[in-house]
Parts: sequence; C-alpha cells; structure tokens
Amino acid sequence: MDEERSFAESVDDFRRLEAEFVARAGDDEWDVRETRRRIAEIILTVAQSKRPPFEVCRQVWNDLVRLGFSGRDREYVMTWFYADCCRYDENPEEGLAVLEPLVAELERGLEEARATQSDTDFYEYHLESLVKIRDELLAQQRGEPIPGKSTRRLDEAPGPTPEDSGGAP
Repeated sequence: MDEERSFAESVDDFRRLEAEFVARAGDDEWDVRETRRRIAEIILTVAQSKRPPFEVCRQVWNDLVRLGFSGRDREYVMTWFYADCCRYDENPEEGLAVLEPLVAELERGLEEARATQSDTDFYEYHLESLVKIRDELLAQQRGEPIPGKSTRRLDEAPGPTPEDSGGAP
C-alpha cells in the first residue's frame, strides 16, 4: 500500500486489479468470488489504515459480509479491522455487535479444546486480539479514554493556538 495515495485512489487501484483478475477467471465462479472477497479484505485493511469516513468503512464491511469469508480465521481478522474502524469513529455499539458473537464462539471453542485436550493455539491467538479490542470498545462505551489510541474526534480537533499556550511560538 502506497502511503502517498488516498483511500479513494487506493480503492481505484484495487478495483482495476480486481477487474483484471475477474476477467482472467472467466466462468470459474469460485475464482471470481474469491478474487472479489480478497480485494474486499484488502480494501477493509486500507480503510482501517487510511481512515476514510465511517460510512465508507461500514459499506466496505457490508460488502465483505455479503461476499462471505473464505475461512473462520479470515472472519476473525477482518472483524478486528472493522471493530478498529468502529473504535476510531467512536461507534462502540456497532463494533461490539460484530465482535461479541465471535468472542463467544472462540471462548466456546477454547473450552471444548481444553476439555478434549486438543490444541488451543488457534482459539487463544484470535481471542487475544478480539478480546483486547472488545475491552477497548466497552471502555469507550462507558466514556473512558483508551490510552495510546486516537479517535477521529481527537485527530480532527484543532491544535493549540499561540494564545492557548500563553504566548508566541
């Protein structure tokens, strides 16, 4: 991802790439769907990084949900990206709505794995990041600041003026 390009420019680049690969796939429906899915995942990743307006992030998320996820692990990772967009734009309820069912599912899977003495790495790995962002969203919902995390409101707030600091620069 080119840091110099805007979100819209990046999306245009990825849509051109998508069109090229979809054309190459021809009548292979699985290939077409997987290409669209992967491009949607990349665009959500770019949205989380470039921070377009929240409605744009929501639309990208909805497109990805409509396409479906290629696997549970991809769903967990993409949900984290969307939840982080929700956190940044101070929409904790929306982030929690997508996170909480997955956290509950992973917690059940972890308990089942422990009960059968199966490998727990998959569950623990995904739970760590999803629980962390869930806790951040819950804190945000309670009106608490999240140390080390910015929000759109904070990033777009006007900076201090010389008058605020008591003198000239």
